[in-house]
Amino acid sequence: MSADLTLPKPVSPPHVVRLELDTFSGVDRAALATWFGAVVADLLLPLCPASVGELVSVARDYHPSDTTPWGPPGYARLLLSTGEFTPASWSAALADLPSFLRVQLVRLDSQGLPLVDGGWSAEVLLKDDPAFPHQITVTASRSLFGGWISLVTQQGWLSALKSGATLVRACGGWVTLDRSGVRTEHEAAVGVGLDESLFTAAELCRGPHWATLLGPRQVAALGGVREVRSTAPCFAVEDLGGGRILLQLTEHLDEVPPDAVRELTEFLAPVLH
Repeated sequence: MSADLTLPKPVSPPHVVRLELDTFSGVDRAALATWFGAVVADLLLPLCPASVGELVSVARDYHPSDTTPWGPPGYARLLLSTGEFTPASWSAALADLPSFLRVQLVRLDSQGLPLVDGGWSAEVLLKDDPAFPHQITVTASRSLFGGWISLVTQQGWLSALKSGATLVRACGGWVTLDRSGVRTEHEAAVGVGLDESLFTAAELCRGPHWATLLGPRQVAALGGVREVRSTAPCFAVEDLGGGRILLQLTEHLDEVPPDAVRELTEFLAPVLH
């Protein structure tokens, strides 16, 4: 009898709800800290049985061990590239650091390690290399929502994207259900590396998404605000001002037919890799 050499099928990563904003602009760091804190409180903490104060208290008093190197199981760890673990440290660090800053909240598993497949995270990454954009990323596992993602919840994520886009003068961004990780599904599909994608983020959209934020250069390349508003094949098109437009592909985040994605991809072709 010959051995069964059938290889197991690769397991796709779980869906996450992902919000990202990219910007090459200088940012008002105190205002960004306020926005970031509100996003964590409004979008993520309802998915985690702890308050910001509890998370900060645990992070401040925690000492790593071999069994829980990040923090106590079930809590989330707040990481700052410098500074103390206090709610005010978000604002202070964002305002005072001259260039690079990384602020991250990530939920922990039963071993006290980052919960990759079923948790959430929020990160601000301000870079000291002007060739690459600052990035703001918020993700939450699809499973945390307990089934149907309500319209109220979806609108909360959209509102955060819109307010953040205006605050940081974003060159692009999105909200979507994603399986791809740090690269978007479009970038992975066409073989575009992350560095190349970030380097060209002002001119080229990083993919079609359920909610796609187009920056000023992308809108101009597509014919301008009036042209995009009148021709984009989307459920809703919103002019955010400053040359930025938000395209909402369908009414529901959970219901995005392949045909709709294909039409949006064709529409965005002049600004895609």
